Amino acid sequence: MLTITEVYNNIPCREGLTTDWGFSCLIEEAGLLFDTGAKGDVLLSNMQVLGIDPAGIRYLVLSHDHWDHIGGLEAVLAASPSMKVFVHDAFSEKTLGLIRSYAEPRIIGEWTEITDGIAVTGPLGTGIREQSLAVAVPDGYLIVTGCAHPHIGRIVERVSREGAVWGVIGGFHTVSGEDIDALAGVEYISASHCTDKIGELQERYPGSFRPGGVGKVHRIG
Repeated sequence: MLTITEVYNNIPCREGLTTDWGFSCLIEEAGLLFDTGAKGDVLLSNMQVLGIDPAGIRYLVLSHDHWDHIGGLEAVLAASPSMKVFVHDAFSEKTLGLIRSYAEPRIIGEWTEITDGIAVTGPLGTGIREQSLAVAVPDGYLIVTGCAHPHIGRIVERVSREGAVWGVIGGFHTVSGEDIDALAGVEYISASHCTDKIGELQERYPGSFRPGGVGKVHRIG
């Protein structure tokens, strides 16, 4: 069983948690945190409510260097300074310097497996460069995105070179018609955070769509 819990999101899903613009989720079995939301106090508060100890985080993967995905960075690093941190070459020296005050960041340039069954795509896109997670599940890969600035269709295309794309969760940002078409055949779709066409995705793929939000727990396998 794979358990992915959304610990930061501007979309509500569970009572007792704080909603705030940003995104972060935890792959519980791997101790892997993906992004950190916008505010460290909100992130840590939500983790506490969810019964998650940040000291148990072993890996931190950052998708891109935007405030609503790295704002909780220092709070997480202080709570678990021995974690391994994965970024890419588009991160600023300011962000890298903050990470280096706790741990040496690992700069990802291409598809890289960071722990058993979990890989990082490496940075995609020519404008806002961003990387996503590809998590091995029984029927292929589950993609986890921060904002999908390179477009979700481009990310799906990259991961599909490694194997079938079974699911996609996270922020999809600006969704084009081509992006919606690219999700045909994907069995698990959970768009949230910055996605501009959640309604259209739900209408097009009613059997695959799952609402996302802070406190949402994705149980797979």
